[in-house]
Amino acid sequence: MSKNNTLLGVFSVRRIAIDAVLIAMFFGLSLLSVQLGGIKITFASLPTIICAMLFGPIDGFLVGFLGAFLEQMLKFGFTATTMLWILPPAIRGLFIGLCAVLLRKHMSVDSILQTKRPYVYFIFCILSGIIVSTLNTLVFYVDAKIYHYYEYHMIFGVFWIRIASGIVSSLLMALVALPVVAALKRANFIPTKKARA
Repeated sequence: MSKNNTLLGVFSVRRIAIDAVLIAMFFGLSLLSVQLGGIKITFASLPTIICAMLFGPIDGFLVGFLGAFLEQMLKFGFTATTMLWILPPAIRGLFIGLCAVLLRKHMSVDSILQTKRPYVYFIFCILSGIIVSTLNTLVFYVDAKIYHYYEYHMIFGVFWIRIASGIVSSLLMALVALPVVAALKRANFIPTKKARA
């Protein structure tokens, strides 16, 4: 059986190890989150963005999904809405990963830093923040209805503030992720496609 037909042919040991480290980082950063009423300020998705840019949508989805799953299990245990709470970070990884694949067709990560058009990357990251904030609001609503703590002002009254904080945090994470990914690639920590062939 050839290497390309095995799971490790698709996901190398190094790639699986990097994903595992990023999942652990997601969980660690989630512990540093700040909750202000119905708004959560967190940089837990930074490892998801880095992973999605390095390896694409599947890895980005897995890091967001498993990182959020660990956070939910260790903070709240398994509940009726656990799977709903872990979807928004996973969808961020999927979305950023798909966008990174599109960007790679036109420019490399290094060229995003060096060109006058890095705004496309930032637009994708900001859109991911809007998507995640909207999904979190919907999950918050479902959770509140199931567990009978619904209050309009906690969920929808701060919706635009939640969107604004999602945009700001996404922009900050994008600013940090881009040089980290570029440095990892320049240091050959992440093999290029030519090196893998």
